Amino acid sequence: MEHRYRQLMRKVRLYLLTEVRKKSWASKFLSARVFDPVYWSWNRQSVATGAAWGAAAAIAPLPMQSLWGVFASLWRKGNIPVAILMAWLSPPGFTFFAIPAQWWLGWFLFSLVGLPTSGANWQMLKTGVQQWSWAPFDGLSIGMVSLEFLTGWIVSSVVLGCLCYGLVQLAWGAGHFLRSRKNPGKTSSGKGFGK
Repeated sequence: MEHRYRQLMRKVRLYLLTEVRKKSWASKFLSARVFDPVYWSWNRQSVATGAAWGAAAAIAPLPMQSLWGVFASLWRKGNIPVAILMAWLSPPGFTFFAIPAQWWLGWFLFSLVGLPTSGANWQMLKTGVQQWSWAPFDGLSIGMVSLEFLTGWIVSSVVLGCLCYGLVQLAWGAGHFLRSRKNPGKTSSGKGFGK
């Protein structure tokens, strides 16, 4: 499987490098970075970093979540295909459910720490959604609601990213452990798909 993966990546890189570099200077710059083998390598650290940034981008209420995952992977040397796949894990309507949950998390953290809150609550949110109206939210500080939402978004992204990073590291280590138990005489050479 590793051999087929590497062959496919070579073909993709060769095609994209020749096609993209024919375009503007920005395309030339990005193609030089995006198609660097560091961002496509299949190792424990790279895959875990790509999964973490992709998962954090997946719950972001922003358009083009895959691009945010790619840019974060470029910044922290994560695996780009894994970041894109993790960003695609969020279904299209997920943001509709994530935004209230992230706002509630921010509101809960503000009230837990003792910071002033916006005064909004679940009943107001439920009434507003049922009536398709902003009327229940009149008199609330939109700045405070936005700050609560932003706090909840950042905290939930960090928690999910750290959770995915840890789970990938744990699963990779468990795979190595099980493989070494299955073949006790073999050791990892430090190269290739398994490392």
